[in-house]
Amino acid sequence: MSAKLPVLPPEAITAEWLSAALGARGIDARVASFDIEQVGTGQLGETRRFHLRYAGTPPPDAPTTVVGKFSSANPVAAESGRTMGFYRSEVMFYRELAHRARIRCPMPYVAEIDEKGDFALLFEDLAPAQQGDQMKGCSVDDARAALKEAALLHAAFWNDRDLMGQPWLYVPEGAQGFYTTELIERSWSHVQANYQGWLSPEVTMACDRFVRNHAFWNRPRPFPKTFTHCDFRPDNMLFGGRDGRIAVVDWQTSNFLGTGMDVAYFLGGCFDRETRRRHERALLKDYHEELQRLGVTDYSFDHLLDDYRFYSFAVIAVAIAATLIVKRTDRGDHMLMHMTIGGAEQALDNDALDLLPP
Repeated sequence: MSAKLPVLPPEAITAEWLSAALGARGIDARVASFDIEQVGTGQLGETRRFHLRYAGTPPPDAPTTVVGKFSSANPVAAESGRTMGFYRSEVMFYRELAHRARIRCPMPYVAEIDEKGDFALLFEDLAPAQQGDQMKGCSVDDARAALKEAALLHAAFWNDRDLMGQPWLYVPEGAQGFYTTELIERSWSHVQANYQGWLSPEVTMACDRFVRNHAFWNRPRPFPKTFTHCDFRPDNMLFGGRDGRIAVVDWQTSNFLGTGMDVAYFLGGCFDRETRRRHERALLKDYHEELQRLGVTDYSFDHLLDDYRFYSFAVIAVAIAATLIVKRTDRGDHMLMHMTIGGAEQALDNDALDLLPP
């Protein structure tokens, strides 16, 4: 996709590096100078927008802005990104799959990872699209549009055994990748010690039962399987773009696993409890019908409902583990507890605790 460029932190990026990045995509323009601004509050990486000024008159396809993503400046988050494979997953998605995925995502100029496991991404700026907010959630119409994008992604790689055989692709042995039982148990102890008062007794009970039975829950899942974003939520979506579609970013935890995770993960956190209860079945119907329209034939609606119940616990695993493996911020605390509560309530409302031993 691009000539190899050195992996640098955002403060070390130069006009020459940016010029070479554009040149690797066939854009014959020389960046003379640029301004840089922070974008978002990523907990595993650093994201910046570069405002470019060119020497001479640039060609029509030369962008005025681009967005870069880099390894975290926080040592704990950066080590998690390297050792848990998060950085590699995102780079390889943009190198190998973005052009096949059907889902709307930014077009990459650069996707590099070095021998230490640090990375640099540079991609098109999708402004005026704006990042969503996990704490505010989204409208029912936006949720329907997001699930349509999910169906495009999942249908593109449904039971793709050739893709599963690629040496760079993470295919978890169990139901969910990255999060071992040891990490989940240690994270839950950390939450209980450091987030007292955040979770209701009902939510605490559901989480405690899940954690006690995590090894049982995290057994291998049968087919169907598909490529999955695994952090499919409003914070990782861009709304209001020029083409009217929702774009999906942050592919760090993407992998190939059992069907249903992205849908459950998303609906468990994008609404308040009553709104989810009113709309989740209709939204699941829409998603299922879109899969069928795209050619998926081996997946009944009842199968989807079973997957949905099962994967309501996945967001709990992600949220409590994140309290240990990403940098801690005030917004992060609120968001991770919000996700934990949403997943637990979703599991309770759909009788998912019945899937676990007592």
